[in-house]
Amino acid sequence: MTVARAKHTISGMKIVDLANVSRKQTHLYYRREFKAEAAIEIMQQTRSVPVEFVLELRPTGAMDINVVIVEDIDYPLVPIVNGLKTYILELDKRGVLP
Repeated sequence: MTVARAKHTISGMKIVDLANVSRKQTHLYYRREFKAEAAIEIMQQTRSVPVEFVLELRPTGAMDINVVIVEDIDYPLVPIVNGLKTYILELDKRGVLP
């Protein structure tokens, strides 16, 4: 499954796409776990990076998103993780995640 909609640009880095999104089975109805390949453009070079993320619904109704980048990349993680969280939240609001 490939979901490419809006591009998110943060300080020379763009989240281009999330490909091969697959949902892990979990018995908790308020927690959804996923694996995917994130296409990230850093300094005009696109890299595919494996990521894992969890969407968890809090008791207050707010959505908590945790993102883990599986392999090391030579770029600060905070802007990438924040960009991925924003991108994933938009995909979830549109209902395109499995």
